[in-house]
Amino acid sequence: MINLKELLKKDFGIDFPISGGIGNSKENPIIIYYKFPNDYTNVEYGVLRCIATGRRMKWKLIKQSLINHNGRKLDQLKIETKWVEKDQLIKQIENYYFDITDCFDKNL
Repeated sequence: MINLKELLKKDFGIDFPISGGIGNSKENPIIIYYKFPNDYTNVEYGVLRCIATGRRMKWKLIKQSLINHNGRKLDQLKIETKWVEKDQLIKQIENYYFDITDCFDKNL
């Protein structure tokens, strides 16, 4: 299984306070741990920037939603991705899930 935390640290030199999955589903979220200051949104965006850079694509946020799933607080980020493949612009919508239970309702 891919260890996203180690991959991002190796490729980008950033030690994000994360563990868990790769964020591609509610059952496989990227878990964000509370770290002072409580800036989990910047962690989410930082992780997405690194993933996009690694995949050689651009992205923009379409919608961000808080979801309760199996007693956990998940932040769903719906993004539009764009990249060029064989001189063709490819666009698609992707969802990333971040488990923010550890950070939720803590003082900023």
